[in-house]
Amino acid sequence: MTLLDILITVMIIALAASFWRVRDYAELARNSALQYCSKHQLVFVSVARRQIHWQESPEQRRFQFDYTMEFSTANDVVYEGIISIYKGKLRSIDLPVYRVPD
Repeated sequence: MTLLDILITVMIIALAASFWRVRDYAELARNSALQYCSKHQLVFVSVARRQIHWQESPEQRRFQFDYTMEFSTANDVVYEGIISIYKGKLRSIDLPVYRVPD
């Protein structure tokens, strides 16, 4: 086994691990959106990754994952909110002003 083989193997493992992490964050965003919608009597429509960007804090520098959450209060109007995941935890859920369900 040459150094090139080892390097390629390590790169494939790192790529698979990063894909797994991104999927884990997507599941966290989906579960958070479902809980939020059921708590506030909203109809969950979908969640999709919006952006991955670099977030700096005094201690660490990490990526922040932003997801777009679509929800509805009635069956005719769909609203979009943003779910932010940082360091594997829910950071915030920002929603626009929406009509309160009856």
